[in-house]
Amino acid sequence: MSKHHSLEYSLEVFKKDLYGIGESKHEAKKVYGGKSPKIHSYETYSRYFGIAKEFKDKMHEEAIRRTNQVSEERFERYLKEKAERSTKRTIKLILSAFRKYLSTSSWRKREDLREVINNLYHYFLGLAGESGEALPFSNPERVIGKMKQPQHQAIATIQLLTGARIDDVPKVVESLRNWRSGERPIIHILKSKGGRDRWLDYEDRMEQFNTVLEAVQLLLPFIDEKGWRKIKEESYPDLRRAAAKCKESYTGSHAFRVNYAQRRYKELLEKGLSEKEALKKVTQELGHNRTSVAKGYIYR
Repeated sequence: MSKHHSLEYSLEVFKKDLYGIGESKHEAKKVYGGKSPKIHSYETYSRYFGIAKEFKDKMHEEAIRRTNQVSEERFERYLKEKAERSTKRTIKLILSAFRKYLSTSSWRKREDLREVINNLYHYFLGLAGESGEALPFSNPERVIGKMKQPQHQAIATIQLLTGARIDDVPKVVESLRNWRSGERPIIHILKSKGGRDRWLDYEDRMEQFNTVLEAVQLLLPFIDEKGWRKIKEESYPDLRRAAAKCKESYTGSHAFRVNYAQRRYKELLEKGLSEKEALKKVTQELGHNRTSVAKGYIYR
């Protein structure tokens, strides 16, 4: 195959070469004489594809559109930037995703990029932060207030009041893009982690819904003009600085999701739900199936 494939086409090749959902991993190992080259877990496939797509989008912003245009230096810098904003656990996931992505036929002639990962794997790990669970902010509103940019404050506000993961924020925005007064205050977060859909009903908390709506309206023009990825990347250092100013431990934007779980659980208990009912409700709102996961958020 030619090395002059477009990055857009390389994602189609990703789908073709790596999709192994529904196929037996054990049987695939027999067929390929060892480790299967495909991805057999839907969650892993979805996350790896998202990492590949994010890379494509970033390269497109810099007018890099073909596989032969990605220099070793640019690829190394991209992974360095990712590592500096990630935990060790996350950068391991990213590097694993790139090993799969670069194994596809569209990247066959780019051994140099595969060597970047092999040679600098431990260097990237060293740049990443220690892996660990996200801890809630003791005063998340104060942290948000100390952020410099209004669009970053809007992202944090949406996370705090919906429990959204950072990459679910644009899904909240799309859910409310055309919302009109008089409609039921429901937020749909479609295809979240693991392909799950989340449905959040704010009938009993309209003040919070209106605050989310205001944040969405503020964020919308920034996303439409600059694109979500760029805004997200710019928000991390702003949040880190704000947390430092407030003397808060910084464990990433996921902290707001923990704040949401803890506050929502307490709120539901105050409304008269039993502990079991409240835990089940929070589990559903977080997009999980097991109450033990939600309990892990609530009791941090």
